[in-house]
This record gives sequence, C-alpha cells and structure tokens, in this order.
Amino acid sequence: MGTNTKGRWFVDVSGGGSAGCVLYAFPHAGGGSTSVRRVCVELGGAFDTFSVRLPGRESRFGEPAETVMPELADKLVKEVLRHAKGRKVVLYGHCSGSVIAYEVARRMDAAQVRGLAISSYRAPGVVRREPTWQLPRQDFFRQVVADGYLPPEILADKEWLDIVEPAMRADYELIETRELELFASGEVERISAPTVAVFGRDDHSIDPVHIEAWSAYTTGPFRVVPLPGGHDLPGSHPAELAAAISRGLGR
Repeated sequence: MGTNTKGRWFVDVSGGGSAGCVLYAFPHAGGGSTSVRRVCVELGGAFDTFSVRLPGRESRFGEPAETVMPELADKLVKEVLRHAKGRKVVLYGHCSGSVIAYEVARRMDAAQVRGLAISSYRAPGVVRREPTWQLPRQDFFRQVVADGYLPPEILADKEWLDIVEPAMRADYELIETRELELFASGEVERISAPTVAVFGRDDHSIDPVHIEAWSAYTTGPFRVVPLPGGHDLPGSHPAELAAAISRGLGR
C-alpha cells in the first residue's frame, strides 16, 4: 500500500484510484492523518481511502488550526467535491472526527453521500459539559486523558505537550462549540445516507445510549455495532472496525 502525501488535505492510503466510491477518514481531536491509517488500509478493498490532514499538524503544522466548524466544514465540502471528481463519497470519523464527518455530510448533495460512519463518539448535542478548551493546562490534559485521546504517561513529557497543545485545544474548541450550539437549539439536520455507529465494549468514555442517539441524525438505514476493544478502535482493532463499516454500509 502506498501513501501519497501530495495533497494538503487528503493522504492517499489505498493507493488504488479505481474504486467507484471514495472514503475520507477524519481523525480524533489533535490527531494527524496517520492515526486512522490502519483502518484506511483495511478498507482499501472496498473504497479508495484517504485520511484527512487538517491544518495545524504533520506537514501542515505551521498553519493555524481551525476553530470554527462552519468555516472548516465549508472548506472541506469544497475540497471533497473537487477531489472525489463525481464519485460517491463515504465520510468516516473517529471520536470527535465523527462530528466533522457529519457536518461535511449534511452540507453535501444527498445523492453523492454513500454513507456516514462514526466510531467511539457520542451523537453531538446529547451531552452538555463545560468548555474543555478553556481549562488551565493541567486540567485540560487531564480531561484529554479521560476522553481517551492520550495515555496518562504522556503527561510527564512536557516538551511533547508543548507541541500538541495548540492543535488539541483548537480541536476541542471546534467540536465543543458546535456541540454546545446543538445542545442549546435541540435542532438536528438529518442526512439521508446509511449510517453506522461503532464503539468498543471496553470504552469507558462512551455510554452506548449516546451512540444509539446517532439514529436521530439520519433518515436512512442505521446500525450500531459493538466491537471488542476500547476507545482507539482504528489503532487496536482496524480489521474488525473496517469490517463493521463495510457491512454497515452494505459494501
């Protein structure tokens, strides 16, 4: 499998280019495109797979991270439409990347969205909590660990935290601001595409009821798939996750 990083936004993981459907994978808060690479490789037999590289990380480290969801989602829709070249699209998001995937899906023409897949994240707007991105550094990273984004031992590496903190805080602001808006309004814009929501049975950061709540975000077929494992399904169980996504979307 090759990895072509020529484009700014999308990293070619499948190296194919012949499938009739393109899958775009959105990583978790603070994550780079490599964090979803393994599941993209596993999905390469069913789709042309691309991991999404957002500003503020990896080769885009020098770019300011996005903090306003409508602005980011509008940019991504434009880039996806240009990149997909008329092919149908599947949008997959892991953890908080699920919210970005949904926001892109709801802005696209329903005829072009083949499906939405999410893993390890609650439906946006079902839970209200105080803004994490505004917390002092120590409290902020404690919450990041509690949310499953980082292992506890990484908190001792101050230099590494200096590197990841700006993008991590920006992503929390991006996601939580949108979730607070949805919680306050109670309004949900449904997509019509098939949707599959996957979670790990050992993921203690997720309430299965909040995974089921994704059903309110689609008028199409909806399926919840529990898997063995914890929060990081793309890293720990990529083959099982890929199979759940493929089956859930009828591939």
